[in-house]
Amino acid sequence: MPQDQLRRLILLILPWVQIGTAFLPALGIGSSMAAVSAASRTPVVPAGYAFSIWGLIFALAAAYGIWQFLPANRDSALARRTGWPLAGSFAANTLWQTTSQITGSVGFGLLAIILVSLACALTALFLARNTPEAGVGPRWIVTPLTGLLAGWLTAASFVNLSSAARQAGMLPEHGLGATLAAVVVLLAAGGAAAALAWLLRRDAGWFAGALLWAFIGVVAANLGVNQVNIPAALTAAVMLALVLAVAWQGRRPAVATT
Repeated sequence: MPQDQLRRLILLILPWVQIGTAFLPALGIGSSMAAVSAASRTPVVPAGYAFSIWGLIFALAAAYGIWQFLPANRDSALARRTGWPLAGSFAANTLWQTTSQITGSVGFGLLAIILVSLACALTALFLARNTPEAGVGPRWIVTPLTGLLAGWLTAASFVNLSSAARQAGMLPEHGLGATLAAVVVLLAAGGAAAALAWLLRRDAGWFAGALLWAFIGVVAANLGVNQVNIPAALTAAVMLALVLAVAWQGRRPAVATT
Protein backbone atom coordinates (compact mmCIF):
# COMPACT_ATOMS: atom_id res chain seq x y z
CA MET A 1 0.00 0.00 0.00
CA PRO A 2 1.31 3.52 -0.80
CA GLN A 3 0.57 4.67 2.74
CA ASP A 4 2.67 1.86 4.21
CA GLN A 5 5.53 2.66 1.83
CA LEU A 6 5.40 6.33 2.84
CA ARG A 7 5.40 5.39 6.55
CA ARG A 8 8.39 3.10 6.14
CA LEU A 9 10.36 5.73 4.22
CA ILE A 10 9.57 8.51 6.71
CA LEU A 11 10.60 6.33 9.64
CA LEU A 12 13.84 5.39 7.92
CA ILE A 13 14.80 9.06 7.46
CA LEU A 14 13.22 10.87 10.42
CA PRO A 15 15.38 9.34 13.21
CA TRP A 16 18.50 10.68 11.48
CA VAL A 17 16.93 14.12 11.12
CA GLN A 18 16.14 13.98 14.83
CA ILE A 19 19.76 13.11 15.60
CA GLY A 20 21.11 15.79 13.26
CA THR A 21 19.10 18.63 14.79
CA ALA A 22 20.48 17.77 18.23
CA PHE A 23 23.89 18.95 17.00
CA LEU A 24 22.95 22.29 15.46
CA PRO A 25 25.18 24.22 17.92
CA ALA A 26 28.18 22.29 16.58
CA LEU A 27 27.43 23.99 13.25
CA GLY A 28 27.26 27.39 14.93
CA ILE A 29 23.45 27.46 15.01
CA GLY A 30 21.82 28.33 18.32
CA SER A 31 22.74 27.40 21.88
CA SER A 32 23.54 23.93 23.20
CA MET A 33 20.90 22.03 25.13
CA ALA A 34 23.15 22.27 28.20
CA ALA A 35 23.09 26.07 27.92
CA VAL A 36 19.33 26.13 27.37
CA SER A 37 18.80 23.90 30.41
CA ALA A 38 21.10 26.01 32.58
CA ALA A 39 19.31 29.21 31.59
CA SER A 40 15.98 27.94 32.91
CA ARG A 41 17.18 25.70 35.72
CA THR A 42 14.81 24.79 38.54
CA PRO A 43 15.11 22.15 41.29
CA VAL A 44 13.12 19.83 38.99
CA VAL A 45 15.84 19.77 36.29
CA PRO A 46 18.06 16.65 36.52
CA ALA A 47 21.85 16.78 36.58
CA GLY A 48 23.32 17.25 33.12
CA TYR A 49 24.57 13.66 32.76
CA ALA A 50 20.99 12.37 32.92
CA PHE A 51 20.30 13.76 29.45
CA SER A 52 22.77 11.23 28.03
CA ILE A 53 19.79 8.87 27.83
CA TRP A 54 18.97 10.57 24.54
CA GLY A 55 22.01 8.86 23.03
CA LEU A 56 20.41 5.46 23.65
CA ILE A 57 16.97 6.66 22.50
CA PHE A 58 18.45 8.09 19.29
CA ALA A 59 20.30 4.84 18.58
CA LEU A 60 17.15 2.78 19.14
CA ALA A 61 15.12 5.14 16.93
CA ALA A 62 17.64 4.71 14.10
CA ALA A 63 17.61 0.93 14.61
CA TYR A 64 13.80 0.96 14.54
CA GLY A 65 13.84 2.84 11.23
CA ILE A 66 16.11 0.22 9.68
CA TRP A 67 14.21 -2.71 11.22
CA GLN A 68 10.80 -1.63 9.97
CA PHE A 69 12.19 -0.84 6.50
CA LEU A 70 13.65 -4.30 5.96
CA PRO A 71 11.64 -6.34 3.41
CA ALA A 72 11.17 -9.13 5.97
CA ASN A 73 9.23 -6.71 8.22
CA ARG A 74 7.15 -5.09 5.51
CA ASP A 75 3.98 -6.77 6.76
CA SER A 76 4.75 -6.46 10.48
CA ALA A 77 1.62 -5.55 12.41
CA LEU A 78 3.81 -4.12 15.17
CA ALA A 79 5.61 -1.78 12.76
CA ARG A 80 2.34 -0.76 11.15
CA ARG A 81 0.63 0.05 14.45
CA THR A 82 3.54 1.83 16.14
CA GLY A 83 4.95 3.53 13.05
CA TRP A 84 2.86 6.68 12.74
CA PRO A 85 2.77 7.44 16.50
CA LEU A 86 6.56 7.11 16.64
CA ALA A 87 6.91 9.29 13.55
CA GLY A 88 4.81 11.92 15.33
CA SER A 89 7.00 11.74 18.42
CA PHE A 90 10.23 11.94 16.41
CA ALA A 91 8.91 14.92 14.44
CA ALA A 92 7.83 16.74 17.60
CA ASN A 93 11.20 16.03 19.23
CA THR A 94 12.95 17.44 16.16
CA LEU A 95 10.81 20.58 16.30
CA TRP A 96 11.42 20.96 20.05
CA GLN A 97 15.19 20.55 19.71
CA THR A 98 15.42 23.00 16.82
CA THR A 99 13.22 25.64 18.41
CA SER A 100 14.78 25.49 21.87
CA GLN A 101 18.34 25.66 20.54
CA ILE A 102 17.60 28.58 18.22
CA THR A 103 15.58 30.58 20.76
CA GLY A 104 17.79 29.57 23.71
CA SER A 105 14.77 29.26 26.02
CA VAL A 106 12.04 26.88 27.15
CA GLY A 107 8.57 28.43 27.18
CA PHE A 108 4.97 27.21 27.17
CA GLY A 109 5.04 26.83 23.39
CA LEU A 110 7.80 24.26 23.74
CA LEU A 111 5.90 22.60 26.57
CA ALA A 112 2.98 22.12 24.18
CA ILE A 113 5.32 20.52 21.63
CA ILE A 114 6.79 18.10 24.16
CA LEU A 115 3.28 17.15 25.32
CA VAL A 116 2.41 16.25 21.73
CA SER A 117 5.58 14.15 21.56
CA LEU A 118 4.66 12.47 24.84
CA ALA A 119 1.12 11.69 23.66
CA CYS A 120 2.51 10.06 20.51
CA ALA A 121 5.12 8.10 22.48
CA LEU A 122 2.56 6.81 24.98
CA THR A 123 0.28 5.79 22.12
CA ALA A 124 3.14 3.82 20.54
CA LEU A 125 3.99 2.25 23.91
CA PHE A 126 0.48 0.97 24.59
CA LEU A 127 0.01 -0.17 20.99
CA ALA A 128 3.28 -2.12 21.20
CA ARG A 129 2.15 -3.63 24.48
CA ASN A 130 -1.06 -4.86 22.86
CA THR A 131 0.61 -6.14 19.66
CA PRO A 132 2.76 -9.10 20.69
CA GLU A 133 5.27 -10.09 18.03
CA ALA A 134 8.23 -12.44 18.27
CA GLY A 135 11.75 -11.71 17.13
CA VAL A 136 14.84 -9.72 17.96
CA GLY A 137 13.41 -6.45 16.62
CA PRO A 138 10.28 -6.39 18.75
CA ARG A 139 12.13 -7.47 21.89
CA TRP A 140 15.34 -5.46 21.66
CA ILE A 141 14.35 -2.46 19.54
CA VAL A 142 10.63 -1.69 19.71
CA THR A 143 10.09 -2.55 23.38
CA PRO A 144 13.03 -0.56 24.81
CA LEU A 145 12.49 2.32 22.36
CA THR A 146 8.83 2.87 23.17
CA GLY A 147 9.40 2.40 26.92
CA LEU A 148 12.43 4.68 27.24
CA LEU A 149 10.98 7.34 24.96
CA ALA A 150 7.64 7.51 26.77
CA GLY A 151 9.28 7.33 30.20
CA TRP A 152 11.82 10.07 29.57
CA LEU A 153 9.25 12.34 27.88
CA THR A 154 6.97 11.91 30.89
CA ALA A 155 9.74 13.25 33.10
CA ALA A 156 10.75 15.89 30.55
CA SER A 157 7.21 17.25 30.39
CA PHE A 158 7.30 18.15 34.09
CA VAL A 159 10.82 19.55 33.75
CA ASN A 160 9.62 21.74 30.88
CA LEU A 161 6.58 22.79 32.90
CA SER A 162 8.74 24.03 35.76
CA SER A 163 11.18 25.77 33.43
CA ALA A 164 8.41 27.45 31.41
CA ALA A 165 6.68 28.64 34.56
CA ARG A 166 9.98 29.99 35.91
CA GLN A 167 10.69 31.80 32.64
CA ALA A 168 7.20 33.32 32.61
CA GLY A 169 7.75 34.68 36.11
CA MET A 170 5.08 32.42 37.61
CA LEU A 171 7.49 30.74 40.02
CA PRO A 172 10.02 32.33 42.36
CA GLU A 173 13.66 31.77 41.51
CA HIS A 174 14.94 31.33 45.06
CA GLY A 175 13.83 30.65 48.60
CA LEU A 176 11.02 28.68 50.15
CA GLY A 177 8.59 29.44 47.32
CA ALA A 178 10.88 27.90 44.71
CA THR A 179 11.36 24.81 46.88
CA LEU A 180 7.63 24.35 47.50
CA ALA A 181 6.89 24.72 43.79
CA ALA A 182 9.54 22.09 42.98
CA VAL A 183 8.11 19.69 45.56
CA VAL A 184 4.61 20.07 44.08
CA VAL A 185 5.85 19.44 40.54
CA LEU A 186 7.90 16.43 41.65
CA LEU A 187 4.91 14.97 43.48
CA ALA A 188 2.79 15.39 40.35
CA ALA A 189 5.51 13.82 38.20
CA GLY A 190 5.86 10.87 40.55
CA GLY A 191 2.10 10.36 40.72
CA ALA A 192 1.73 10.41 36.93
CA ALA A 193 4.70 8.08 36.47
CA ALA A 194 3.40 5.61 39.07
CA ALA A 195 -0.09 5.61 37.52
CA LEU A 196 1.30 4.86 34.05
CA ALA A 197 3.60 2.17 35.43
CA TRP A 198 0.60 0.56 37.12
CA LEU A 199 -1.35 0.58 33.85
CA LEU A 200 1.58 -1.04 32.06
CA ARG A 201 1.98 -3.73 34.75
CA ARG A 202 4.52 -6.32 33.57
CA ASP A 203 5.49 -4.18 30.58
CA ALA A 204 6.61 -1.21 32.67
CA GLY A 205 10.31 -2.15 32.81
CA TRP A 206 11.87 0.21 30.26
CA PHE A 207 9.35 2.96 30.98
CA ALA A 208 10.05 2.82 34.71
CA GLY A 209 13.79 2.63 34.03
CA ALA A 210 13.73 5.98 32.22
CA LEU A 211 11.75 7.55 35.08
CA LEU A 212 14.13 6.17 37.68
CA TRP A 213 17.09 7.57 35.74
CA ALA A 214 15.37 10.97 35.68
CA PHE A 215 14.61 11.00 39.41
CA ILE A 216 18.17 9.89 40.22
CA GLY A 217 19.34 12.85 38.16
CA VAL A 218 17.07 15.18 40.12
CA VAL A 219 18.36 13.82 43.43
CA ALA A 220 21.96 14.31 42.27
CA ALA A 221 21.23 17.83 41.04
CA ASN A 222 19.75 18.83 44.39
CA LEU A 223 22.54 17.31 46.44
CA GLY A 224 25.17 19.57 45.01
CA VAL A 225 25.71 18.90 41.30
CA ASN A 226 23.83 22.09 40.42
CA GLN A 227 22.57 23.33 43.79
CA VAL A 228 21.72 22.11 47.29
CA ASN A 229 18.02 21.68 47.93
CA ILE A 230 17.36 18.94 50.47
CA PRO A 231 13.51 19.01 50.35
CA ALA A 232 13.53 18.66 46.56
CA ALA A 233 16.13 15.88 46.75
CA LEU A 234 14.09 13.99 49.36
CA THR A 235 10.88 14.38 47.35
CA ALA A 236 12.58 13.09 44.21
CA ALA A 237 13.99 10.14 46.19
CA VAL A 238 10.53 9.27 47.54
CA MET A 239 9.03 9.48 44.04
CA LEU A 240 11.84 7.27 42.76
CA ALA A 241 10.98 4.68 45.42
CA LEU A 242 7.27 4.96 44.56
CA VAL A 243 7.80 4.29 40.85
CA LEU A 244 10.18 1.42 41.65
CA ALA A 245 7.67 -0.13 44.07
CA VAL A 246 4.79 0.13 41.59
CA ALA A 247 6.87 -1.30 38.75
CA TRP A 248 8.07 -4.16 40.97
CA GLN A 249 4.55 -4.90 42.17
CA GLY A 250 3.31 -4.99 38.59
CA ARG A 251 5.91 -7.59 37.65
CA ARG A 252 4.95 -9.95 40.47
CA PRO A 253 2.85 -12.93 39.35
CA ALA A 254 -0.79 -12.78 40.31
CA VAL A 255 -1.74 -14.87 43.32
CA ALA A 256 -4.37 -17.44 42.51
CA THR A 257 -7.51 -17.26 44.60
CA THR A 258 -10.07 -19.96 45.27
